[in-house]
Amino acid sequence: MNAEFIHNLPTAEQAIARLRELGMPRRNNELWSFFPVAKIPTPEFMGTDFAATSVENAFPTESPAAAPAAIKETDFAALLPIANQARPMIREIVPGAAEMAMLKCNNDFGHTVLDIGKGAKVSLEILDNKVTHDIAAERFDINVGEDADVEIFFANPACDLPLRFRHFNINQAAGANIRFSSICKDTAIGRVSVECHLKGEGANFDYRSLHVLDGEASQHSRLTIYHEAPRTTSTQLARNLLSGSARVSYDGSVIVGYDCTGVNSSQLVNTILLSEDASVSVKPVLKIYHDDVECTHGNTVGELDAEQMFYLVSRGIPKKAAQEMLMRSFAQETFLPLPDSPAKKRLMSSL
Repeated sequence: MNAEFIHNLPTAEQAIARLRELGMPRRNNELWSFFPVAKIPTPEFMGTDFAATSVENAFPTESPAAAPAAIKETDFAALLPIANQARPMIREIVPGAAEMAMLKCNNDFGHTVLDIGKGAKVSLEILDNKVTHDIAAERFDINVGEDADVEIFFANPACDLPLRFRHFNINQAAGANIRFSSICKDTAIGRVSVECHLKGEGANFDYRSLHVLDGEASQHSRLTIYHEAPRTTSTQLARNLLSGSARVSYDGSVIVGYDCTGVNSSQLVNTILLSEDASVSVKPVLKIYHDDVECTHGNTVGELDAEQMFYLVSRGIPKKAAQEMLMRSFAQETFLPLPDSPAKKRLMSSL
């Protein structure tokens, strides 16, 4: 087990102190620019005098520097499960192992800690908790060793949980490869946040998401990818099919450090609006501190292709069936580049 990785995780006391220092999310905070923050209930531990507590007071016997994770964390959703004293599920996957697992939070708040060894091959499916709560928040801390190959995915049936947060904190060593894929059909409010640190040369992070939303659904994604070593790569592909008054936001940041030569990063968001009231907000951020890199971003918003619709209908295909064909094709293209694996099989079967 990576002792430093475990030591850097904040305790409940430290998380509460940091949340009191940060305060409740506000729209003028760039982490929450597009999120309906008024829908987030104030936790009891915040109280009415939370501004009086500081992070330093949570370290009565050691310097604040002893727990940098608690001090540096700026995301309310990342600290919420720990502050609510979620009992961590800690698992070590030994070097060279080949494992498949399903992870499911049984309570309102969950915390999973995974230390994946060198050269391991791991497939992780995240399942929803079927019990309805007013709010649920999960945190996943994942440390991935050299040359490990990991897929993380979820494609659960539509859920009407009023408010859900999922936060992933990922560290990747040299040559580690992660494929992170998801399909969301939820009908209420949710947010997935990912902070990925590519710490070793040749590490690769591939992110693919699909939102198929209707009604009043409001789903939000925030990614921050840190390229901290040379010749690291990252891919972000997000696609959205939005009907009714559904709303999606995508906030993706890529940060390339000094001396990180040969970095390659791409971000692309494609959205099809199927109604006049559906909407999408996209905010790409690139912070590049080295010249020898290739970083791109793009965003498209439109309707179903009129020429393709005309072609299908003119061949005798009913209009509704033609629309479904085009939407299915748009969705499937998100995951077609994935290698044959449990993740790809699960994702494609749910479309």
